[in-house]
Amino acid sequence: ALDSDRAVLQKMRKATKAEHASGQDLASHIEAHIAAQEKFSANYQSDGDEQLAGAFTSFAEFSRELLAPVKGLLQSLSHNINFPLDSLVKRDLKELKGDFKKPFDKAWKDYENKLTKIEKEKRELAKQHGLVRSELVGGEIAEEMEKERRMFQLNMCEYLIKVNEVQTKKGVDLLQNHIKHCNAQFNFFQECLRATETLKQCIEKLTPELQSMKVKQDEEKQQLCSLRDHLKTALQLEQKEDSASKQLRYNMHQLQGNKQYGTEKSGNLFKKSDGLRKVWQKRKCTIQNGYLTIFHSTLNRPPAKLNLLTCQVKPNPDDRKCFDLISHNRTYHFLADDEQECTAWISVLSNSKEEALNVAFSRAHGTRESSMEGLTRAIIEEIKCMPGNSVCCD
Repeated sequence: ALDSDRAVLQKMRKATKAEHASGQDLASHIEAHIAAQEKFSANYQSDGDEQLAGAFTSFAEFSRELLAPVKGLLQSLSHNINFPLDSLVKRDLKELKGDFKKPFDKAWKDYENKLTKIEKEKRELAKQHGLVRSELVGGEIAEEMEKERRMFQLNMCEYLIKVNEVQTKKGVDLLQNHIKHCNAQFNFFQECLRATETLKQCIEKLTPELQSMKVKQDEEKQQLCSLRDHLKTALQLEQKEDSASKQLRYNMHQLQGNKQYGTEKSGNLFKKSDGLRKVWQKRKCTIQNGYLTIFHSTLNRPPAKLNLLTCQVKPNPDDRKCFDLISHNRTYHFLADDEQECTAWISVLSNSKEEALNVAFSRAHGTRESSMEGLTRAIIEEIKCMPGNSVCCD
């Protein structure tokens, strides 16, 4: 029974220790919260906002009033529960099973040994006189066993006294300590209730003041939103006026290819299909004279021919064997056999596009116009020649 009680008390001790540790964490967090509230109140105080500063100070004081009962409850838990459990598990039950039982066991063993020795001597003496004795009368050995019997009785009494003390500590005393801790909990809730009643009066006074402040801030926000919308409208008008010139600008920092790969290439690439399955399909591709030609799997379908002047090449950052070609109406996804082959295709596409730009630039300029204006005109002419651009979209 004592062993099973000790196992249960060990679990109880472990749980109450964890409860005390979490309570200490709670107290430290409350202290940090109070410090933050006081700092926030000081910030409003320095800004001249006395009303908000006073409100945060009130909540900091309320938290401080709660902190004292929390610490008192933790102290009660440590003194009334944890300390007695530590004493029971680490000392009393351990000693009862070990140190206190050893003298009792030794006295019992000495008593049995002395009794066996005396019985043997009596039988030997009777045998010498020609008598046979199977049993000895208690009165014959009582006097000789007096010392051992007294010692055994003494150790048994001491052991039973210790057992009684342990039974009292783990029963009545432990329950009385629980009652003390329960009274500490009653005091904790009463103190928290008093602090809450005090704060409730402050809240009833603060609530209408905060509502009026909220209305004022909403009005300020509405005025700022109106001003923002007005500024947005003005900026949109300016952007529309400059949109023509901004749309004609061309980014000269295009992707540069490795010149050693040249401007022409022919070979096979894997192109991702546009259907629901999105499978990779092997297609023959050629790059020549500023155009990329993509052949279909069936010979009766005409190949797709893309003008690189109106396309942009983008490497895939996730897979170095893939790249994208963005045209005016769709995006093509390509996959090469390896990274080196992918680099070669990207370089040839970029080189061929650059060559086409230079040709268009030289064809469009017979006079000494600026390079930017000539390049812009060449691109516009190419776009106008594309199908569907013969009429205005409006």
